[in-house]
Amino acid sequence: MNMIIMTSGVRWSEPVYLRIGYGMPERIRSPKDALNHLLFRWPTVRGEKYSTARHICSAAEGNSLLHNEARMAFVEACVEADVLD
Repeated sequence: MNMIIMTSGVRWSEPVYLRIGYGMPERIRSPKDALNHLLFRWPTVRGEKYSTARHICSAAEGNSLLHNEARMAFVEACVEADVLD
C-alpha cells in the first residue's frame, strides 16, 4: 500500500518537496498539507493543474481512494507553477 496511516490523518509514503519563491524547501506529506499550500501559500499565477489539484486534494480528505491521485495532481500543479524542488 502506498500510504501510512497516522492518527492525525493519512500521509503519502513519499512526500513532495517544493520551494515557493526564495523560501526554504518544504515537505508536503498529505492531501491536507497539499490543500493548505494550494489555498494559502501558492504563487499568484494559477493554471489548470492548480485547479485540478485543489479539487482532488479537497475530495481526497474524505475519500482514501483518491490519495494517490491527489499526490499526482499536486505534483503536476507544482511542475506547472515551477515550485517542485
